[in-house]
Amino acid sequence: MNALGVIAAARDMLVLGLLLVSPFLAAAIVATFLIGLFQAGTRINDVTLSFVPRFVAIMLVVYLASSWMSVRMAGYIERSMIAATSIE
Repeated sequence: MNALGVIAAARDMLVLGLLLVSPFLAAAIVATFLIGLFQAGTRINDVTLSFVPRFVAIMLVVYLASSWMSVRMAGYIERSMIAATSIE
């Protein structure tokens, strides 16, 4: 494998990683923002009030996006295996 192949493989890996992490980050950011607004409006500062909704949002994303993520991962693994077998 030449340098361009290694760079392309690393780029694909990083792009897929960012693509798979983005729904979790978006859910955590939205949940944190909404809980922050709620806490600022009611002046309730409880640690569990900020943790539990984020946890529920992340678990909801896992439930809803697991099939999409598995398809993306399977496609990446398939492309990697094809690229690895074409080298030899």
